[in-house]
Amino acid sequence: MILRILGRTLKLEWTPRRVTGAYVAFAVVAFVLSLRWTFPAEAVKQRLMMEAGKRGWQIELERVSAGGVLGIRGRDVKIETGSGLAIPLDDVTASLRLLPLLVGQRSIAFDANLYDGRVRGTADLSGDPRRLVLDVRGVDLGQALPLRKAAGVDLLGVVTGTADLALSAADQKPSGRVDLSVKGAGIAGGEIPIPGMGSGLPLPRASLGDVVAALKVGDGRATFEKLEATGGDAELRTEGVYFLVQQRMEFAPLAGKARVKVGDAFWAKSSPGMKGLAEAALAGSKASDGFWTMNVNGSIGHPRLLPAPIR
Repeated sequence: MILRILGRTLKLEWTPRRVTGAYVAFAVVAFVLSLRWTFPAEAVKQRLMMEAGKRGWQIELERVSAGGVLGIRGRDVKIETGSGLAIPLDDVTASLRLLPLLVGQRSIAFDANLYDGRVRGTADLSGDPRRLVLDVRGVDLGQALPLRKAAGVDLLGVVTGTADLALSAADQKPSGRVDLSVKGAGIAGGEIPIPGMGSGLPLPRASLGDVVAALKVGDGRATFEKLEATGGDAELRTEGVYFLVQQRMEFAPLAGKARVKVGDAFWAKSSPGMKGLAEAALAGSKASDGFWTMNVNGSIGHPRLLPAPIR
């Protein structure tokens, strides 16, 4: 076979191997194109909603299409958990991973746009243990309405981090670790509870600087090896803070100790008299270095800081 390309003459010799390769390539291209052109979007949409419902979740999908070779793509997606936590996703793609599939294991790779950031990772659908790997980049907490509802304050900052967790089929308890950092962390408003008062005091906009969290998960609990905030209007350091891992994480018990120091910049922005009230209520827990010693309790969704008397 003779081809003429850009004024040059090329001669192709169709050996049996080349013929076989051409047929294979044609078959793959034809399969991918036919999959995209005949993708059963509505059927997949209904199946996803049905499977989510079985697990107590709700999924709303505006558009569904093929994504990658063995995957799907959803746009304008809203996922709501059984506890009422709603997460909007502008664009999400999930596809089966080919290499695990060749050895009989089902695993998916996913890529989602969330709060102006991106969340990528892999999740095993079979095998024991089942592994979940996450990579988070540029997620804006200021847009995270579910976190605002859970925490009771308007959070600020951009999250970056990783997670690597494994779930054992024997005890259904995860193990692994999570490492996160928040740049420009802060609070845009809300209330702070004051012991002995019926209602909290309004919080002004406050900077927490940079927040770093290193979390070790195992034996039914998640322990903060490091959780601190530095460089802002207030400083936070923790010791032995942990929470129990359970299905409804909003109500997972939380415990530990924390040290908090509020700078003059925060008091200058707060309402008149707020510093005096706070100093009076927390006087017994203030150390010589200016930090208040606090007991951490409550739950993940409703944390509380209570003064711990200095002895």
